[in-house]
Amino acid sequence: MPKASERNAASITDMTEPTTIDVLDLSDAIAEYKANGWVVLTIRPADDPYEATVRSPSGETLCLRRTPIVVSRLGRNDEGHTGRASMTYRDLIPGRWDGRYVASHIAVPDGGEVPDDVHFHDVKFQFLAVRTGWVDVLYEGQGDTIRMQPGDIVLQPPGIRHRVLATSPGFDIVEVGCPADHLTNFDHEMTLPNGTYGDHSWGGQQFVFSSPGHFSDNWDHPGFASDDSGIGAATRGVVEVRRVKTAEHSETSELSPFTFRFIFVMDGDINVTTVDGTVHHLETGDSIALPPSAQARVTSGAEQATLLDVLVPETPAS
Repeated sequence: MPKASERNAASITDMTEPTTIDVLDLSDAIAEYKANGWVVLTIRPADDPYEATVRSPSGETLCLRRTPIVVSRLGRNDEGHTGRASMTYRDLIPGRWDGRYVASHIAVPDGGEVPDDVHFHDVKFQFLAVRTGWVDVLYEGQGDTIRMQPGDIVLQPPGIRHRVLATSPGFDIVEVGCPADHLTNFDHEMTLPNGTYGDHSWGGQQFVFSSPGHFSDNWDHPGFASDDSGIGAATRGVVEVRRVKTAEHSETSELSPFTFRFIFVMDGDINVTTVDGTVHHLETGDSIALPPSAQARVTSGAEQATLLDVLVPETPAS
């Protein structure tokens, strides 16, 4: 009879990577699978589980991953804390889906110069979208100062050096990235601006500076119009970012499921109904993070409400 250590080694060797399923409530999902004859193989961490593997009577293995619907409301949740370069950060996805994504509402209430240095981030993707005011920034290989204004979106490819210079009073911006916990590295050797070099790639992605353009009826839901930022092409499909406007008479629309779907209300209001029948009324500055299992739909929208729509078709590869 093999020793316990040999049996454990054999089981690890024979184990294939299970299919991952996002669930809204891990405890409920485990109970449902156990009621149907499945057994729990692993769970982590013990004190607050977010992931479990289960096996069926026929030997099929699945990984159940806790991925809740997260709603953040401006003025009714955490009002933020002082983060890097004295900017105020409001966490839009508390828990951050166990480290997978981070979304921050960043503000500089008083405006003026920002005490920033040239730096870069170790990320799979990261972008910013201005809601109000303006910000002056410098980017490696992009020439002189870029002024971002309301509606402008920038994709910061992995590793691109940049620096925030100054903002207007009342400036605020939305930043979304993956993974949630990533390094910010300071480069004390590079001086910006450092010239313009045309097309260049950082981590396989292109820099994007996108201003609002032509809104067309090409959103995946009727009664809305969207404007593609070009980030999908620049990241080779890792993430897509679109500006969306509701029409005067928006129809009830099913939201197509994605691994990660994040909607931030830049202006106006919408109603989003999720699988449990809850109606989430979202106003200016509110947001919602939706896993595929949310089965969400937009049931109404204010005339000319403007949204930021973020789509990740599949988990970005490491």
